[in-house]
This record gives sequence, C-alpha cells and structure tokens, in this order.
Amino acid sequence: MTLQVRQIRKDFITRSGSLPVLCGIDLDLDSDKSLVIMGQSGSGKSTFLHILGGLDKPSAGKILLDGLDPLAMSETNLAHYRNQKVGFVFQDHHLLPQCTVLENVLLPSLLGATPKNEIIQLAKDLLARVGLENRMDHMPSELSGGERQRAAVARSLIMRPRLLLADEPTGNLDKRNAENIMCLLLKLHEEEKNILIVVTHSLELAKLFPRTMVMDDGILADAVSSN
Repeated sequence: MTLQVRQIRKDFITRSGSLPVLCGIDLDLDSDKSLVIMGQSGSGKSTFLHILGGLDKPSAGKILLDGLDPLAMSETNLAHYRNQKVGFVFQDHHLLPQCTVLENVLLPSLLGATPKNEIIQLAKDLLARVGLENRMDHMPSELSGGERQRAAVARSLIMRPRLLLADEPTGNLDKRNAENIMCLLLKLHEEEKNILIVVTHSLELAKLFPRTMVMDDGILADAVSSN
C-alpha cells in the first residue's frame, strides 16, 4: 500500500485576492512508514493533513491511497473512505462528554457492518493497548488530559485505518504525557503497519521519528540534517 500525493495546491480567496497556502506538494509514503511534519503556525501543515484525510479539498492536485482517489469521490463515497481508510487524532481529543470511554472508541464503527461483538472486543483490546483497560466505563470528565488523548488514539484505530493522521496531538499536554502519546502512536503504528503522519511543533518529539519534513510557506521538503 502506498500514499501518492502529486502537486497539491490550496488557495484561499480573500478580499485582496487569491492567497496560496499549499504550493505544489509531492509526497510518497509506503505502508508501515512514519513521518513528522514541522513548521511555523500558518505554514499550511494542518491544511495539508485535512486534505490528505478528505476533510478539505485542494485547489489542484491528486491523491492516491490504496489506488483510490478521494478527490474524485462523491460526498457519500468520501464519507465511507474517511471512515474506512483514515484515522484522525487532533490536538483536542473531541470525546463526547455524554458517552463512556468505550462508547467513544466505538463511535466510528457505527457506520460500518462489522459484527457487534467483534467490534466491541476490538475496542476493548485497543483500550487495553493504550493502558485504559480499567477506564472503559468512565466518562471523559473523569479522565486526565493524557488519558483522554489515549482514548482518542484508540478511537482513531477502531476501523484499522491504512492512513493515520495526527494534528498536534500533544499540543495540550505536559512534556511527560506528550512524549508518552508520541511513543504510543509510533508503537501502534509499528503494530498496525499503517502510514503515520504527525504534525508537531516540538523538536524533541520530532526526533522520535525516522523522517522529518518541514512546511515553509506552503512548500514541503525534507529537513536538512545538522550532522
């Protein structure tokens, strides 16, 4: 499985004219590869991730994941693609406060056809893998910040996505919890053999990844090693 990105552009229309945000991005990633993207605020990192995950559309360019082109899909097919192929972890955990931890993890599966008992067991297994086996029946308000984010990581994997995207997943966490979440993402990525792309501002956390790229004024390029 591969992710192929070709000449992705994104322009926003403002009162003063067209504002380029992404300027012709190319990227190739094979299955089981991980990548961290760094860059200043406003450089286009989050916009790029949202386009990769089908949450936004580019002004031009092409994306192929498993040979599928999400940019050519109808809204119905695109929703199915996001549900089946893509997992998201955001800076804010986005857990529903009225649902238990287990129910939150199960939410993405409600659109699928996986047998109920099987998917419930998978959710429990994922929560055990992120260290929340004793928190399944708790409400999000009863969890720490790091625990909520771990629950969000488990939720992102419930559909066994081929592409896992994390947008500043540690931005609201202290240093210890931030490193724990990044290590957890990399560990689960290694187990699942998916493609993992993470956006972060932290140089320390970026060092945990085998490959670092930098977004600068809408251009994505491999980071230059200081060695």
